[in-house]
Amino acid sequence: MYTATMRYYFKAEYFEQACEVWNSVVMSLARKQPGFIRMQFLVNKEEAVALAIGTWKTKEDAWNFMKTGVFKELLTDLGTLSVKTPEPEIWNLKYFGEK
Repeated sequence: MYTATMRYYFKAEYFEQACEVWNSVVMSLARKQPGFIRMQFLVNKEEAVALAIGTWKTKEDAWNFMKTGVFKELLTDLGTLSVKTPEPEIWNLKYFGEK
């Protein structure tokens, strides 16, 4: 499995609107992509920060998703709702537990 994260920094007064933009642009497209396992969107409303966590079968699947242009579209749609450019991070699953 391959996991990539993206931290988003939104303007507090547009936090809910920015989250909805993310959901409509990213989540809907991700679910249709080959290799998609799960997408999570964690929020800290007090700090107007969000963390998107995408899990894919392979690194290639994740990169193919990015090649759809989704990130460029998202940045355009977010426009002035963000206070700075989102920060990508790459992670590899080492341990996983479930009940």
